[in-house]
Amino acid sequence: MARLVITDGSSSKTVELEATTVAGRAPENKIVIDDKQASRRHFQIDRVEFGYKLVDLESRNGTRVNDRSVNQALLRPGDRIQIGHHVLTFEDPNFREPPAEVAARLGGPPAPAAAGRIDPPSSSPDSSPDRAALPVAQEVPKPAAATTPPPPPEPDYRTKRNRSGHTTAVQRNLQGQIREEQKTLTMVAVGAGVFIFVVILLIFLPSSPSGDASLNPKNPGKSPGVTDQALAEIEAHEFEELSAFCERNRNIPASYNEIIKRVEQFEQKHPRSLNQAKLKDYRSGALNGLKTSRNAEFSEAEKQAAEDLRKNDFGGGMKKIRDLLARYKADADIHERLVLLKEQAVEDARKYFQTKTLEADAVRSSRKEEAREIYQSLLKAMGAGSVPEFDDYCRIARATLEGLQ
Repeated sequence: MARLVITDGSSSKTVELEATTVAGRAPENKIVIDDKQASRRHFQIDRVEFGYKLVDLESRNGTRVNDRSVNQALLRPGDRIQIGHHVLTFEDPNFREPPAEVAARLGGPPAPAAAGRIDPPSSSPDSSPDRAALPVAQEVPKPAAATTPPPPPEPDYRTKRNRSGHTTAVQRNLQGQIREEQKTLTMVAVGAGVFIFVVILLIFLPSSPSGDASLNPKNPGKSPGVTDQALAEIEAHEFEELSAFCERNRNIPASYNEIIKRVEQFEQKHPRSLNQAKLKDYRSGALNGLKTSRNAEFSEAEKQAAEDLRKNDFGGGMKKIRDLLARYKADADIHERLVLLKEQAVEDARKYFQTKTLEADAVRSSRKEEAREIYQSLLKAMGAGSVPEFDDYCRIARATLEGLQ
């Protein structure tokens, strides 16, 4: 029986592998990894015809097998899976090396392709439905090293970025703190400049003769308080313009970024403004508007992708999901929703493919043309080779169509 030996530096335990075994931080997983580097659903291990295959579940920090980042890999005895401080060692006394064609597809050494018809995913009692699970994105060969390398040093969590380019939550917090510190320093610098200017005026203006026109040629009798009054008038005028712009565009989504920009510029120029409460309202209103419009845009796009999947257009739906993952990669909540939708799409496509191939095989000998139409519709539904998640299904459909000529 295949199993994983899990160590975290202080303890060790063994977990028997099932047909599908999911590992991650969530308590409902078969293998619970209590580590800050682990995602809620980090990876899963599927039993396939020639052993066990590891598939990364779009985790935020990626999955490493034998010190290499992978999307999928065919596991061999002694392979080490590392998630943060946890090391999971794969053991399988019944492991046998797969044929070259299967090894090349699942992560083994390449070999000449076998001739003949390619069968659809097996539905025999000895195999699980999950054995037909697809490779996710890339093929990662087994490292050639004969001995297991020591685990790498733990990366600095403050600068580490996950496989898809997302910044970690800690890094986002650090970036926000840096921006706040820069804004505070700017305000302090402006305030210090104004204070020094006022002090200079208080020192030099009273000591000058009241009739000396050289200090103020436009108004020789002007008192020091007039400067503050002029500054107050400038601030009032600029705030009036800002307020008019914000009120005029408060319901226009395209203007929200400009409102935030103008408010921040005004705060930097007038850090001690008496209109701080109103400025805060303008900024928070624009930020909420941005979030609302972004969520509405995402919900509509997500609805279109789900509609494609409902119509069995798995290729079109998966393309939309991949585009949304790239567009909203910085939003953790939306990213997690899209990962779940992608997993559901892959599972629905697998079930649909198995059902339709059984229908085609039932009429293959008596109604060959009907069987051809079924496989042609399957090829179209899976994206005709344009979606990496469904490449295996498309190859099976093409090979079977050639056999039905």
